[in-house]
Amino acid sequence: MPENIYYTFAEKNIEVITIPLNRTVIQPYQKMEQDYDWIFFTSANAVKYFDFNFLNKQAKILAIGNQTVKVLKNLGFDVDFQPKEAFSEGLVKEWLTFADGKQRVFWPHSFQARRVIYNALTNQGHDVLEQVIYRNEFYLEDQEKLRHFLLNEVLDYVLFASPSAWMSFSKVTEPLQQLPADFWSRLKIAAIGPVTAKAIKKKQSVVIQPKIYDMPHLYECLLQDIEQEE
Repeated sequence: MPENIYYTFAEKNIEVITIPLNRTVIQPYQKMEQDYDWIFFTSANAVKYFDFNFLNKQAKILAIGNQTVKVLKNLGFDVDFQPKEAFSEGLVKEWLTFADGKQRVFWPHSFQARRVIYNALTNQGHDVLEQVIYRNEFYLEDQEKLRHFLLNEVLDYVLFASPSAWMSFSKVTEPLQQLPADFWSRLKIAAIGPVTAKAIKKKQSVVIQPKIYDMPHLYECLLQDIEQEE
């Protein structure tokens, strides 16, 4: 959580508990030997773990989300295309109407990445070159920390920034028979966007979801909900 957001919560006497539900770990990979027309960065972590010494400097850059664009610009790279919708379905819908002729796309991503981009682009005749450059892990110490917190503290809100974060949370909560009977009915769940919300809604309700799918707007919606409760 950014420091300014943290202090905003603190000023309102809102206690923030941060427990990593996914830690990112780099996956060893080699330089992509094939040329490509585009490189797709679908998260800030993909930028973080990509070795830009391997970048084809002739390729155009696509980035999902304001944070991903910001990280790229901080590294000195211009973004040629940013879809308005910061999730895979929105990306492919917008880019497919923008792309001119058959394109070769390089997509470095996490081990857990969904297949939406690959399937949609290849179905339209584009070539997609993939490379897994990092993976998400739910560390045992984080699992224990979450379990201890849930059994000993009261939780009012929980924020999820990805479907995998929800899966990690569920991994701990589902076996916990000691949870209070009103745990789920009292808990308010916030999801960063429609993909995360869809995963959660298979089991629970989502109360908060920003119209712009990034963390600053998620925090803003959370604060608005808390103020309305007061």
